[in-house]
Amino acid sequence: MKFRTLFLKELREMLSSQTILMMIVSVVILSFAGQAMSNAVEDNAETMMDINICDLDDTEFTHNMIKCLTANINALDGEVNTVDITSDNYAEELKKANVKSVVIIPEGFTESVEKSEAATVKFVQRLNSLATLSNMNAGSQVAVDYLSSAVKEVVYSTKVANGKLTSSEVSFLNEPLKLEESTVVADKSEDISASIVMSLCSAQGMIVPIMMFILVMMSSNMILNAVSTEKIDKTLETLLSAPISRLSVIAAKMLSAAVVAAMQAAVYMIGAKNMMNGVLDNVSGESGYSEALNNLGLTMDASQYVLVGLQMFLSILIALSVSLILGVLARDAKSAQTLTLPIMMCTMIPYMLSMFVDIKTMSPAVRYIVYAIPFTHSFMASENAMFGNTGVYVGGLIYQVIFLAVCMFLALRIFMSDRIFTMSIGGRRAKTGGEASQ
Repeated sequence: MKFRTLFLKELREMLSSQTILMMIVSVVILSFAGQAMSNAVEDNAETMMDINICDLDDTEFTHNMIKCLTANINALDGEVNTVDITSDNYAEELKKANVKSVVIIPEGFTESVEKSEAATVKFVQRLNSLATLSNMNAGSQVAVDYLSSAVKEVVYSTKVANGKLTSSEVSFLNEPLKLEESTVVADKSEDISASIVMSLCSAQGMIVPIMMFILVMMSSNMILNAVSTEKIDKTLETLLSAPISRLSVIAAKMLSAAVVAAMQAAVYMIGAKNMMNGVLDNVSGESGYSEALNNLGLTMDASQYVLVGLQMFLSILIALSVSLILGVLARDAKSAQTLTLPIMMCTMIPYMLSMFVDIKTMSPAVRYIVYAIPFTHSFMASENAMFGNTGVYVGGLIYQVIFLAVCMFLALRIFMSDRIFTMSIGGRRAKTGGEASQ
């Protein structure tokens, strides 16, 4: 009986209304994030098997090949769209055609096939993001596989009817196509596979969000625990009754936390830069990948690291100001630990979405909800810097500054009034706290 009484007592304390509320909020937020990613996957799946093709050879053979390709792709609920590519400026051509990728059949393609030589096809793809799900499409290899099938089908139909295939034609049909790939980023293009670019940049695409998540959580925990502990131990009452202005108290807390946050942001940015330099040094050499990434603008310079660090610093300041308010709401040590959950959830949503989907391409309603989370813009900062999304970066920076100003205003209003001693969440106000403030 004693065990049962103790168990129920501990369970009641841990399952407070605040804990239950946070659990409900967590489910809602995670369900929202899951739905957003599900919608992104569904949108990509609808066009994953679509192939855009440009026939520069324009022969009867290529026309028949495209007909076979269209029949095969249509059977898989995909579409084959014909586009015009008139120059080697692929960045401009893809923008003009309003497509993300295109398979180009160059001049002389039919001539190579007739000679039983591997014919060249070119696959050009635009990268707008480093997010995994945003770059889901048929891809170069799938496009080439279906083109190879179409070539074989046409060759069989035109040559087998006239007799047996020669040994050279049989060898040719084993590997009829030779693939060349180009990747477009912003207004630049390089002869490198998009899959290689994604694999080389994956480390940079992951390290910045991970650092951002860790920094926000560390900083918020630091200031929230400090304020809540001072309030619970009545140290805050003594401090605020001392002959020093409350503005000085909150300024000292925020400034000291901001200095630590700035140091953390700088250290992590230097570490990220050194890590990426190490990765690029290992893949440079004769491969030329390092130079290709530089030409595409996918290696950040010092100014871009400063831009990323600036948004990271603002996010940390926002987390600190919000934690300052949440720390005041704590009524005991257990509730103080639970109060970090809103910050954690608001950090996890953009963290997960930025790694898997291109937030800029989400539906307007979902996109603006995600943009309303101030931490989102810091998770997107490195990508915006590399892909030249200046408008998105500046808009996010302005929003963060405004959000920080509002949070600081609320924190100041709370600290400058006696509500700092009586405010709480998840339970009744403690009478002793009210008496102590009188």
